[in-house]
Amino acid sequence: MVMQGRFQKAFSMIELIAVVLLLAILAVFAFSRLGNLGSFEQKAFFDEFTSALRYAQKLALSTGCNVQVSITGSSYALRQGSTCTSNSFNRNVLHPAHRNQAYQNLSFPSGVTISPAASMQFTPQQQVNGLTGNTTFTVAGYSLTVYQQSGLVDVN
Repeated sequence: MVMQGRFQKAFSMIELIAVVLLLAILAVFAFSRLGNLGSFEQKAFFDEFTSALRYAQKLALSTGCNVQVSITGSSYALRQGSTCTSNSFNRNVLHPAHRNQAYQNLSFPSGVTISPAASMQFTPQQQVNGLTGNTTFTVAGYSLTVYQQSGLVDVN
């Protein structure tokens, strides 16, 4: 018995199959892009390294004490002296977000290197000791420059 004036409201089987097929195709492309997280990790590490250098500069300005940044090909660390007049940098700078951890390569991705290696001190006078001039550091294809006379850390 067919009722006059009433329509059935539902999707047909063909419409449902078409939607499922489109979702499957989109999922294949989305998951293939998420599978390669290496470039995201490298960019995140570069940003973390840049933040560490900028934090060292700001810490030297705010505390009035030099902050040493030691950089090797596979690590970096921030240190201060036990006193402001000390030239031995034996006290780890604590990470501002992780107060119980030293501010050093917290998440170093495999295969990523920092060049060149350096040991420099950010001073309260907005200078950088230990560099021969403005120095460009390269991390996983990204680069930043530390300016010796101003202590500015500029992403290229």
